[in-house]
Amino acid sequence: MACSALVAAATLTACSDWDDHFDANSSVLDSQHSTLWQQIEKAENLKEFASLLKKTGYDEKLSASQTYTVWAPVDGSFDYDVLSNYSDARVLREFVENHIARNNYPVSGQIDQRIYMLNEKKMLFNGSSDYSIQGIKLIKPNMSSCSNGTLHAIDGKVPFLSSIYESLSNFDYPIDSLSAYVLSYDEKKIDESKSKKGPVTNGEQTYLDTVYYEHNELFSYYDAFINREDSSYTMVAPTNTAWNKAMTTVKSYFNYLPQFEFYEKPAEKVVQKVTLQDAAAMRDSVSKVAMYLSLIYNNNVYDNKKLKTLQTGEPLAADSLMSTTGTKMYSEDAANLFAHATRLDKSNGALWVTDDSLHMRTWTLWNPEIRIEAEYSNYWAGSSFVSNDQPEAKAVNKQNEEVLGKISNNYYLEVAPNGMAVNPEIYFYLPNVRSAEYSVYVVFVPGNINSKNFAGPLKKNHMDVVIGYADEKGKNVESTFKDIEPAVDSLLNVEGATAKIDTTYIGDITFPASYVGLFNSSSLKCAPYMRLRSRVSSKQSSIYDRTMRIDCIILRPKNLDDYIKAHPDYKYDRNLY
Repeated sequence: MACSALVAAATLTACSDWDDHFDANSSVLDSQHSTLWQQIEKAENLKEFASLLKKTGYDEKLSASQTYTVWAPVDGSFDYDVLSNYSDARVLREFVENHIARNNYPVSGQIDQRIYMLNEKKMLFNGSSDYSIQGIKLIKPNMSSCSNGTLHAIDGKVPFLSSIYESLSNFDYPIDSLSAYVLSYDEKKIDESKSKKGPVTNGEQTYLDTVYYEHNELFSYYDAFINREDSSYTMVAPTNTAWNKAMTTVKSYFNYLPQFEFYEKPAEKVVQKVTLQDAAAMRDSVSKVAMYLSLIYNNNVYDNKKLKTLQTGEPLAADSLMSTTGTKMYSEDAANLFAHATRLDKSNGALWVTDDSLHMRTWTLWNPEIRIEAEYSNYWAGSSFVSNDQPEAKAVNKQNEEVLGKISNNYYLEVAPNGMAVNPEIYFYLPNVRSAEYSVYVVFVPGNINSKNFAGPLKKNHMDVVIGYADEKGKNVESTFKDIEPAVDSLLNVEGATAKIDTTYIGDITFPASYVGLFNSSSLKCAPYMRLRSRVSSKQSSIYDRTMRIDCIILRPKNLDDYIKAHPDYKYDRNLY
């Protein structure tokens, strides 16, 4: 009786031909000496599966010594005719390698495992008496080894779930404008560590046996490896209509002039002429980079974790989202982005396909607010009539609590005159401005910012501001804003007056050309500029202070400035530049 039980168990678990559904002439010992391919080829109910294995070259792989486990769908349980018309590469990725894993995974007792298939998809293999792989039932489990692995027969095709990257590749959705951009960076590179080197010919290394790997520069550039199965991302995918509409807007901010002038040293009026080799191509390239910057979110960081469970039609309740490029989108804008999109689950996260518009406000990334910290010397474009020949960056380690407001970055720039009756001036570069209209502000600091014991009295500044830039024809022009008076003391002549950090409106200005990507802090200083010049006469010296104390310069897109005035509690990312 015991012998009979052992024989029965051996017959059940061997990699044999499984009762009447398969070739019953094969013995247990025969199966143990057969390869996986030989067993599959002989099985009467695996002819369709065997055909697709042969189509992709896996008849040879399953005949070799490498150990595999194969979950083979029986004939008639899957869409064989459809798969037969796919390209070999697609059949390999989405079907063949979706049913094979390295190593042995026999069936015994309770099973609850996550298994990586050859295409790196993770599948749930579980059960106790009835077993399944990713929900597909095992008709005939096999716990014995063939010479190179284990074979299970299953009742249907194991579902293939595309990664985000694969979804861009197969064009199942009307997002091929986005796909074309991402896939244009696909390339094959030689894996030198796995390739067999040959002789060096004409100074170049040749290979006797070359192994390649897939590479896409965008993955590292945007820190978004949407091809990796062990990652979790959310990607917003604009439809072609949405992409084209948004691109029209984005390109308006990146109008590059083929030729234009700029003052490399504005204080000295040193004119430089720039010629761009292909302004149109640069505009197109930079616009696409900008479009892609806020589309991908790592699901494992910050409040992005809420994206893991967010479903179509649900409101997003997140304080903010952080894109993989480090840009922040606060609750109002984040919720709006997903409110008009449809979630599609992927093996490494989710793809959210938009409706016919990409619901992203222009200033969230394409044309953001630009803040220039005045104390950063790489933004200084020269100065005149300044004490010690240059302005001085001063730290505020402990701000005087009697001063209203908060200084940014705990530093400000002090531009002090080099004489009693002298008016100093300072120039700043304004890098990365777009071809857009801005509301310009300068944040000024009162003299008592560092000490309660400031000798005083507090005085206002009085100055002229000039902004220089290239006009539509590429000629350098200047716009002048006169009689600017920052209110560093809110109630100057009233007893008990309180000093404040004052954000002073300078005026609105439209830059015809984009300067994005043209400013290098260590060499080329291609950017518009701003000059602040104190304008205090001798008779006014008791009223006005010639020393200018500057926290930062703000170039705020005009449409954002209007929105803030109507919605004073609106939150947005202020730290992009």
